[in-house]
Amino acid sequence: MFVNNLFGTSGVRGLIGKEIDAKFSYKLGLAIGKYIKKGKAVLARDPRPGAKELAQALIKGLRKAGIKVLDLGILPTPELTWYQVKQGYDLGVCVTGSHLPWNMIGIIPTAADGAGITGEVGIKITRIFYEL
Repeated sequence: MFVNNLFGTSGVRGLIGKEIDAKFSYKLGLAIGKYIKKGKAVLARDPRPGAKELAQALIKGLRKAGIKVLDLGILPTPELTWYQVKQGYDLGVCVTGSHLPWNMIGIIPTAADGAGITGEVGIKITRIFYEL
């Protein structure tokens, strides 16, 4: 069965409120949590409108899957990744628009080593997402 992979080269990206809304973020958090099964995650976001709501929904999904989540609030992606690796978190997630147009947002998850989640892992999480 072909699955349209949600993950690009740097996480999941889309239009705020259309392609990525609170329901999508919750479901993605749940899918990521079900994939990693257990552990602890650290999350940050940028100040872009909508990022806080999406981050809160993502946290709810991760927690529903049994993941312990520390919300660091507003923090740049490199700072989050540094903190994640230094403190030994299993997962990092940044909700950020970075260099995207104002109406777009990205959800960028990183593995325990700080590397972005893409490729085969992204496809596995996508499959879980569509099965929810």
